[in-house]
Amino acid sequence: MKMMDRREFFKKLCVLSGSLIIPLGCSQDRSTQDSKSSTTLAFSKQNFIDIIDTVFSVSHDMYGVIDLQLNLVADEIFIQEAEQFSISLAGPTSPVLTEGTYDVYNDFMSNINLYLQPGEVSNGQQHYVAVFSLLNA
Repeated sequence: MKMMDRREFFKKLCVLSGSLIIPLGCSQDRSTQDSKSSTTLAFSKQNFIDIIDTVFSVSHDMYGVIDLQLNLVADEIFIQEAEQFSISLAGPTSPVLTEGTYDVYNDFMSNINLYLQPGEVSNGQQHYVAVFSLLNA
């Protein structure tokens, strides 16, 4: 097996613009509880699949809280050294959130930061995408 150098590895990771890169060993297990006794779900493709159709409440300085519903989890495989996937969330057509990192709350994941990119408008909803690239430990 040919080893790739660190620079080459990160160039391949950067193929996904706006991706969230978290070593899998740093994410918390579903059964792990923090000091506030709330359960935090690990970032993984399967854990997002398990909570499809749940609401993610996005905090915005100007617009307040905007609720988005998780409606799709899809594979995004560019390198074998990472678990890569995207999630799609749908919400109201107005206001439209600009591309950026937002504080988000979900009943199963608690408080997280997500880098959201606006997507298409369809079926009377604005869609957003978040891309994940989780390094295999």
